[in-house]
Amino acid sequence: MSGMFETKSDKASRKLERTKQEEKKKRKSRIIATIIITTLALVSALAIIINSNFIRRTLPVYTIDGVNFTTTEFEYFFNSEVTEYNNMMQQFQGIGISMPNPDRPLSRQIRDEETGETWADFITQMTLSRMTSIVSLYNAAIAAGFELSAEHIAEIDEEMAMVSMQAMFSGLPTSDMLLQYMFGGSMNESTYRSILEFTSTAAQYSEFVRESFNYSAEDIAGYYAENKDDLDVFAYRVLHINPEELIYEDFETDEAYEQAMSIAVTDAHERAANIVASGISSEEDFVAAAREEYGMDMEWIAEVQYRMGENLDAGFRDWLIDESRANGDIEAFDNDNGSSVVYFVSRDDNSYQTAGMRQILITRESINPEEYTWGEEDADYIEALERAEVEAKERAETAYRLFVDAGRTEAALIELMAEHSDDTTPGGEYTDISKFSYHSSHFRAMKVVPEIEEWLFDESRVVGDSELIYTSDFGYHLIYFTGLGTPFYELIADDRMRTRDHNQWLDGLSVGTPVRHAAYLLVTI
Repeated sequence: MSGMFETKSDKASRKLERTKQEEKKKRKSRIIATIIITTLALVSALAIIINSNFIRRTLPVYTIDGVNFTTTEFEYFFNSEVTEYNNMMQQFQGIGISMPNPDRPLSRQIRDEETGETWADFITQMTLSRMTSIVSLYNAAIAAGFELSAEHIAEIDEEMAMVSMQAMFSGLPTSDMLLQYMFGGSMNESTYRSILEFTSTAAQYSEFVRESFNYSAEDIAGYYAENKDDLDVFAYRVLHINPEELIYEDFETDEAYEQAMSIAVTDAHERAANIVASGISSEEDFVAAAREEYGMDMEWIAEVQYRMGENLDAGFRDWLIDESRANGDIEAFDNDNGSSVVYFVSRDDNSYQTAGMRQILITRESINPEEYTWGEEDADYIEALERAEVEAKERAETAYRLFVDAGRTEAALIELMAEHSDDTTPGGEYTDISKFSYHSSHFRAMKVVPEIEEWLFDESRVVGDSELIYTSDFGYHLIYFTGLGTPFYELIADDRMRTRDHNQWLDGLSVGTPVRHAAYLLVTI
């Protein structure tokens, strides 16, 4: 019987065992659920961290010669390069210049179908090249113990203040929001200031080195003499004699077109030779020849050109720089597209001293012609112009009278500027005024309008001279002559020598190789 029926104690034992097994299953399920929830939480947290601005501002995506660049910093330089490239290419629009579509990610736009290079690849190479150059300068500055001056730190402070002001004017609650709009979603004030300090340190140290070179008067004179054919300024007139314009479609064969073109070019050469042989002995004669060739209203075609020797047309450069050349010399230079008839005016060795001045400028009120109806009522526009001219003259005469009453001194001129001058140049001061406009990346010499140039470079001019001069281009100029400065040739030679030596120094800097890190996956371009 015992084999067929359970006792009460056996039932209780099995029930207890089942309870234990069920509890064990529940416990295991809870552990698995906890693991899953924890894993999901970690994945979510990791995703948040990866996509957070913090990580984009922290993990390096590139290292160049010991300097780390985060995602935020790299994207700043990349986007700056895009802007600069587009601005540079704008001037070539319409002649087949390729530019990326600003409305699509550059990484999704193919630039070179053969290689598969994207626009992002192309801009990245330029960006890294620029960053590498900055790093070279920055590391050299740190190694030399160079620090930004108080003036340059103040400039950075001013830039940051301008950002805050612009954010406020734009209705944005923080400067960070403006910076993110301008430079990317993870940019903030701290990172932006760090970038400004980094780039400014590199740039200012480069400028410091450039200005540290010293040259004697003999060095400068020797350099200019050695390069005078490139640096002297040549004045000449040139009249281009073009062949008769032919329309290709008017000819049945290529041979017929080419033969007609050859005849037209030969005719142009003969016309040029006839101009030279016509006995031209003055600039007026040359201008008359231009009128005869192109019409009465086209004499500007033969106006005087001023160029440094290095910028002369290769077709007639050797003729112009010949030291035997004299005013009035004339010659024709034939080419496959016609001829150029050149009239030599002068050669300037830039040995004159540059000039300096201060001015009070009184300009005529700007009159918008669109506010007036042309035709029967155009008299109203003319009357407005005349009234504005009279008002400008009265203002100029008032300023001049006050200047004379105050003793015609430089201090008196400066005192009157705030109330009477329309010139935005600090102190109305101009230095290094030359007879030829010269521009380089570090130095600029100015050429003023002819009326003022003639007065400034008058041989009788002395410090303290003053004059009220009217120019049709600008208005009334109350001029004070501050004196003659450095001979122009010295300024040019000094600038060229510094550029030469500075470039040699740049070539000798250590150049690092960009190393890309895994965090580059965070970059969005």
